[in-house]
Amino acid sequence: MRRGQYPNPTFLNKAEGIKKERHTKTVVAIAIVVLLVLTAIFIKIGANMQELYEREYPDLVGAATTTTTEPTETEPSIPLPIDVPYETEVSEPTEEVLVPVIATETTVETIDVTDLSAQIFVEAEPFYFRSSYPLQTISHEQRDVLLDYLKQSVLDYINSNSNERICFRYINLDNGETTGINDLEPIVPAGSFALPIEMTYWHRVSMGFGSPNYIITYDGSFVPGNSSNIAANYPPGKMFYLRTLANLAVTTNDDYALSVLIDRCSGMNTIWTYLSSISGYTNYTENSTYTDYSGTLLSGPGRTSCYDMAAYAEALYYGYIREPQVYQPLIDDLYYTSIRSPFTTSFGEDVPVLHVSGRNENFHAYTDIAIIDASEPIVLIVYSECSSYDRAQTIQADISGFVARYLESCH
Repeated sequence: MRRGQYPNPTFLNKAEGIKKERHTKTVVAIAIVVLLVLTAIFIKIGANMQELYEREYPDLVGAATTTTTEPTETEPSIPLPIDVPYETEVSEPTEEVLVPVIATETTVETIDVTDLSAQIFVEAEPFYFRSSYPLQTISHEQRDVLLDYLKQSVLDYINSNSNERICFRYINLDNGETTGINDLEPIVPAGSFALPIEMTYWHRVSMGFGSPNYIITYDGSFVPGNSSNIAANYPPGKMFYLRTLANLAVTTNDDYALSVLIDRCSGMNTIWTYLSSISGYTNYTENSTYTDYSGTLLSGPGRTSCYDMAAYAEALYYGYIREPQVYQPLIDDLYYTSIRSPFTTSFGEDVPVLHVSGRNENFHAYTDIAIIDASEPIVLIVYSECSSYDRAQTIQADISGFVARYLESCH
């Protein structure tokens, strides 16, 4: 620039504009970075609070995403099936109240009764049904003949032991064939009724009613005459996760654990509302009248039938196939039970038997119901009223032997 000349004002204005634009962009960039940092911090704090919420109030997790509240004793907690009325009262027994007495075959581990804290339940290796099965090697006509022979064999066995009351039902989960003897008669299921109760419980969990991580404190309450390792070994104040109690109700037939699950399901009436939509030939909550093995006429609630029990096991199998994430814990508990099934004697130790047993010495009533993953997946239940538990196991092994040989003949 020559001396005496002034800068071009247009050039200065452009330079000043560029400077302001750069300054504005810098301020905006810094603001965005600060906003992102603050957002990340907020999300981190929210996640930490959610984790704390889940630890402190596990039974309320999910409540914010549903308008349904925890059910009470007077309102049904699950959708009612069409044309099935909701029961609000249970008929009082006219002669007796069922007192299930269950015995296990395993030695109870040494328990530290001074530790009252809740021990987190560790899930076992998941059980899975086989994905393929061997092909049938006989014709359908031959199979029909063999099925008739199976039914006749069981009928002859029952008739030859007329001083005992035996009920039986078989369902093939692969082809749908069924057969049974005395399967509509009332039976005393005792601890085996844990199967449909737990089906209801895990269904409710999937619907958002409670959490298996909820902690229950044992208060010392116990029904005299029942069987409970918890009541026998722990003082009041011991805490249990609901998942642990669900396991013990199946694997050891713990009656205290089962009573807690019934309470968490809002009582037996709510449970029956759900179960009756699956099968309700014999109403568990009402009186059933029948003649027991000794010829005594009995009447009272707490009865079911082999027909209903087999239907519940069938529903569990297909429910698991559709929604394995819902019923995997119950399937695993049935597989890893500490009570050996007499059916294993017939099918062999290498055949998975997922079962639960029931034993009531007051009525000399013994039940075993199982989903058996044999050459074909089946449901099998054998109920007997007889002189002793040992005799009942013999009956269950004998009748399951007929079924095992039938399936072998089909392959």
